[in-house]
Amino acid sequence: MANVSHSSYEVRIRPGQNWLKLEIKPLFEFRDLFFLLVQKDFVVKYKQTILGPLWFFIQPVLTTIVFTIIFNRIGGLSTDGLPPMLFYLGGLTLWSYFSQNVNATSNTFGNNAHIFEKVFFPRVIVPLAITVSNLLALGVQLVTLILFILFFKLTGSHFEPRPIAALIFAPLLIIQTGILSLGFGLILSSMTAKYRDIGQLIAFLLQLWMYATPIVYPASRLSEHYRWLVYANPVGPIVENFRGLFLGITSITPMETAASIALTVLLFFAGLLLFQRTQRNFVDTV
Repeated sequence: MANVSHSSYEVRIRPGQNWLKLEIKPLFEFRDLFFLLVQKDFVVKYKQTILGPLWFFIQPVLTTIVFTIIFNRIGGLSTDGLPPMLFYLGGLTLWSYFSQNVNATSNTFGNNAHIFEKVFFPRVIVPLAITVSNLLALGVQLVTLILFILFFKLTGSHFEPRPIAALIFAPLLIIQTGILSLGFGLILSSMTAKYRDIGQLIAFLLQLWMYATPIVYPASRLSEHYRWLVYANPVGPIVENFRGLFLGITSITPMETAASIALTVLLFFAGLLLFQRTQRNFVDTV
């Protein structure tokens, strides 16, 4: 009888794995699960809603209208000579993507404990899938911003968008926002796995963070005394540079942009390492 060779597939689960070691191969091996989670996150979010994905358009527009009335008409805050609707919508576009990612990934262990306890796969796939899934909402909001820009240009508003620069650099800013929000979400999810109270503070933290970011006011209005906020807040230069690409006005310096990139990389790797450390024994705390 001829010898028959059987190929085997083996997965080794090593509980003593060094949490300082970043493994990329398992992410590739579970890529089918990753794409399934991306699809699931998008479908479940709007499955039982009447308007469905239209909320991607409605939410930023309604928020922009409220900001225009409160901060520009009533509060009299400057928009650097830009149409208020465009100014606020330009700031909210990437901020919405950042805050949605942080909110959705900040309780990864608590929301998925029933799965993590039973099935093995790289846990970081879950927050990574959420970050990628939210790109769909960002795409709709970006189209909305472009449509508003075209409308205001056709109606005679004076501002100078930079379409070529936006085509080149806007994707880089979106990638940076995704990496930053993922890193910060990983840090929060590692903390909420042990301290549930932190989860109650996330919405409040993001609200304060938004007002510390030049969304309802331009960075050019910050005095030298408060300019350190731009260096300490990596989202600030992202929002201002993004708005500058589409609307033509920004006061962010190359040094402030470099500081933002450096903080993004630092927060991402800190979050990834902390997440890997937490996943080793989170079942004992969740």
